[in-house]
Amino acid sequence: MKMSRAFTSEEYEQKEVPIVIPPKIEETPDHDIVMRYSHGRSLEDPKLPYEIGMGFLKGEGEFFRSDEFAVKWLERAVKMGYAPAMVALAEFCLKDTKTYGFRRPARLLKQAADLGSDEAKAYIDMSSISDPSTKKAYTAYRLNGELGDIPACLALAEGFEKGYYGKDKSRAAATWYIRAFKLGDAEAAKKALALHYKKKTELTEEELSLLKPGKSS
Repeated sequence: MKMSRAFTSEEYEQKEVPIVIPPKIEETPDHDIVMRYSHGRSLEDPKLPYEIGMGFLKGEGEFFRSDEFAVKWLERAVKMGYAPAMVALAEFCLKDTKTYGFRRPARLLKQAADLGSDEAKAYIDMSSISDPSTKKAYTAYRLNGELGDIPACLALAEGFEKGYYGKDKSRAAATWYIRAFKLGDAEAAKKALALHYKKKTELTEEELSLLKPGKSS
């Protein structure tokens, strides 16, 4: 499985990437299509903007294919608390995690799961994982790691350290051990430092100071 480059714990803490899709000049405005599709139905009903968003996402029927308009209408349904829209928008992000990351889809799926969505619960359920080396396992661990789950952070760190998610990923392993330490697992600091001292994994001065106050090498 191809993974993106490893990141430091400081980079991890950066603000999530917003979903911004530049409009295409050749696309026509969505107003007329929306008016025709709605047939007088109220846009205050979250199911309608969800249907419109999915129409643009799939490009079916009277809709043309447009990520820009799909996100616009799905976001509207999300703001109205509609769980299916949360799942759809999360899935949109998960198809391009290099651009959108995992933090936003994790929050969307958690919100949908809290509203009772079985589909959302299936994404973040770690109890049924039997093989931690699979893409499905990585996705579940990563989503839960973004939500601050310590076991998920440790599972990610161990997976990277064992080479499940790509070769030579000790830096990524250290990042998730440090994340677990910040969340309250004291033993995770020792594992991160072991990578630094025994496997020559490079840690930043800030990370070393955090893990072992008073020593930075």
